[in-house]
Amino acid sequence: MITEIFPSKILIEDFDKPQEWTDELKSIVKTIFANEEAAGRKFDDIVDNSLPLFTEENEKAFPILTEVKQMFIDGFYELATSFEEYGEQVGPCQLSYDDIKRKVSRETGRLPFMRNGDFKSVHNHLGAQAFGIFYLEDVNNEGEGGELVLRDPSFNSNMGFTSNNRYSVPTKKNRLVIAPAHIWHEVTSYQGEERTAIVLNLNVYGG
Repeated sequence: MITEIFPSKILIEDFDKPQEWTDELKSIVKTIFANEEAAGRKFDDIVDNSLPLFTEENEKAFPILTEVKQMFIDGFYELATSFEEYGEQVGPCQLSYDDIKRKVSRETGRLPFMRNGDFKSVHNHLGAQAFGIFYLEDVNNEGEGGELVLRDPSFNSNMGFTSNNRYSVPTKKNRLVIAPAHIWHEVTSYQGEERTAIVLNLNVYGG
C-alpha cells in the first residue's frame, strides 16, 4: 500500500481592491524605501534585510499598513489551521491566532523591489515558520520573468522519487502568497522596469 506522508500546502489569495487603494499603498512603501536610501542605506541592503515598514509610527500615520498587516496575520492563520488534517491523522493546529498575531507584531517587514536584471536564487527562510509575499503590480511573467517558483523541500537530493517538484505562482496585483518557511523558492530573472512587493516572515522566536 502506498501512503502519502508530509504533504505541503501554500495559500494564494487575491484581494479585490480598487486601484486607488493599491496606488496609495505603493506610494507609501516607495516613500519609506526612499527615506531609508536618503538615510544612507544601500538599495541591496534595504531589499535583502528588514525595513521599518510595519512600525507603530508608520501604522499610525498610514492606517492602510495596519490593514495589510492584518491580511498577513489572517493568511498565516488560515494556512496554519489547514494543516490540522494530514490524511487520516488529525490534530490541533500548533499555532493559535494570538500566537501568530504576537509573532507578527515583532516584525517590520521587507520591501524586495526588483529592477531590470534582478533575481532571487533558490533559498528558504531559516529561522522562520512561514513567509508571506504581497504583490503590488501585475507582471507578465512569460515575457518579463520575475516569477515566484516554489520547489519540493527535497528537490536537491531526491531526484526521481517525487512527482512535480516545482510550482510557479504568477505575479498578480494584490495577490498574497504564504508558504511554510522550509519550502525552497526562487524568483526568476526580471526583465521589466520595477516590481514592488511586501514580504513578512512569521519567525520562530516571536512567541
